[in-house]
Amino acid sequence: MRVRQRDIAKAAGVSQASVSLVVSGRASEGGISTTTQDRIRAAMEELGYVPDAAARSLRGGRSGLVGVFTYEPIFPARPDEYFHEFLVGIEMAAADHGQDLVLFSSAQGADGRRSIYAGGASRLQRADGSVILGMYRDDDELARLTAEGYPVVSVGRYDPVPDAAWVEVDYDSAVTTIVADLRQAGHHGLGYIQGEDSRLPSLSRRSAFQSSTRSDITAVLTESELDEAALLGWKDAGITAIVTENPVLAEKVEQIVVRAGLRIPEDFSAACLDTPLRSGRSASWSHLVIPKRQVGMRSVSLLAAILDGKLPLGHHETVQCAPHHLGTIAPLRP
Repeated sequence: MRVRQRDIAKAAGVSQASVSLVVSGRASEGGISTTTQDRIRAAMEELGYVPDAAARSLRGGRSGLVGVFTYEPIFPARPDEYFHEFLVGIEMAAADHGQDLVLFSSAQGADGRRSIYAGGASRLQRADGSVILGMYRDDDELARLTAEGYPVVSVGRYDPVPDAAWVEVDYDSAVTTIVADLRQAGHHGLGYIQGEDSRLPSLSRRSAFQSSTRSDITAVLTESELDEAALLGWKDAGITAIVTENPVLAEKVEQIVVRAGLRIPEDFSAACLDTPLRSGRSASWSHLVIPKRQVGMRSVSLLAAILDGKLPLGHHETVQCAPHHLGTIAPLRP
């Protein structure tokens, strides 16, 4: 038998209107004391009452749902996949805040991309607010969301829509530290291998590397240019350290180095500006530790603060990443 609000009111000895205000999250507006609110919630728990999220939303209350939306398929099948730790952090923080997660994942277009406004109305309105993650964004849709006053937090800096809240990763200090350690080991010929994308995290890492190596001899290869001849050419030109933008490139470097009869770190010191694949050849590389779980958790906490009126809709935060040194930054061999 379904428990109704009138059953809660009878058990708590209050009016049904008081129960409705507590359920909708507007108890303070109705002047209901903390003691009475606690009594109502205790009755709800004792009777096993489950609020109707859709009905609460229609009344202007809070549904207790946090949305997670991405424009492309990202659900991780393996711990090594890029978004795994972000999602773990999101789930942990939602549990800490007593929120349920709704993953908006139905594909809309022929290219597999999703739309927030499929059919004309925002699909995210079922949740009180949403976390947006993934490598791709739709500027117009996210600008429309913020113009409508819908609370949204982007995992990662999102300059095209400055009115959206975001939690970004600051790569600068960690990249600078890795470059400084390479210099201290005697390396002033540094080679950078970059991906062939223009995603914000990649651009941030490239910019940080360029800023910290202005006094060094540097060379740059894209993924398609990376081969055995290119690395041997680097060695002849005095490049003694390799920095890769992501773990996929680090794995490719390892494979090519072996084919070329070279070794890391004896012939090239090496570092990766992301966490290497756990089971890969580059697992022991010096690298950046990107606090993905912390970013996911902070994104939900920021959304909760916005929903509670403690922070503005366009609040921005930065989380620092750190260098982690294992065995691939070695002294320059004479």
